[in-house]
Formats: sequence, structure tokens, C-alpha cells
Amino acid sequence: MTAAAILVIAIAGFLLLPGNTETPIPSSLPVTSPEPTVMQTTETLEQTTMETTVPLQPVDFVLQPSDMTNCGLTCRQLQATITNTGYETAHNVCITLTIENSRNEVISLNGNPSLRQCIGDIAAGESKTEPITVNADCGTFGTKCIGETLTLHTVAASEEKTVQFADQQIAV
Repeated sequence: MTAAAILVIAIAGFLLLPGNTETPIPSSLPVTSPEPTVMQTTETLEQTTMETTVPLQPVDFVLQPSDMTNCGLTCRQLQATITNTGYETAHNVCITLTIENSRNEVISLNGNPSLRQCIGDIAAGESKTEPITVNADCGTFGTKCIGETLTLHTVAASEEKTVQFADQQIAV
């Protein structure tokens, strides 16, 4: 490349710089081209390990049920511990249980289509344990339950968030 071509490129580049309000370099200045240099580079391959973390939600729930005990032919009792794993208080927390059989018939719980138990507010990182008594109405002679696979649906809800837990299958 000739010195004149380098000068034209240098001046054009200078004029295109943002905020340049000065006059361009006069063309009478001598232009020198840099001497070629040999550069050695050593490349090393480093293995990068990336860690991913799941950020906490403002409100989220984990539900831990205890083993059920019999309190009658169609009655079961258990303790349920619900934990707010989020970083803010969950307000007006309620747990709702519904049961249906394999024919999609709703099984009444304690005389209602669902069992809803409200436990109030749960602060961030705190747990509450509540006793739950479930008395299922399986119909005359237990025809809605006997020989059926029942599906238990569990939902925890607060003003801030609703969490649907994995369904549980119960063979009767």
C-alpha cells in the first residue's frame, strides 16, 4: 500500500470519528508506516465450568405429608407440613385437596367436593404443620372407591402464588 493511500485512509478515519470538530491534519505532514513486527502468541485451552443457580421465587411452596393413619373405614388423618421456600411472606395460605376415581367421579371429602384448609400467613423460609382429617364419601357400599384407583390432587395457594403438586394415585 502506498503512503498516499495510507494517508487518505487515516484522514478519512479521523474525519469520521464522532465528536470531531477540529480541522483535518494537513497533507503536508510526513507519513510514516510502522515497521512490521513479528508477534508470538501462545494459546492455552482452559476448561470453563459454569455453575447455574435457580433464583428464589418471592413465594413458593413445598408440601411434606406424613404417613396416614386410619380413623374409620373411609377416614384418614395425617400431618401436612407446608414450607414457604421464597424470600417474601405468603399471605392467606390455603391447601386444597380433591379426589376423583378412575371414572372421573369426584369423591366428596368431609361432605364437600373438595377439602380446603387455610393456615394463614407463612413468612419467608418458615414452615407450618397442620393436622388434616379426610373423610371420603365413597357412595353406597363404597362403589365410588372399591376397585378403583383414586387420584388425589393437592394445591397450595396464597395471595401471591398457586402451586399444583404432583397427583398421587391411591389403589383401593
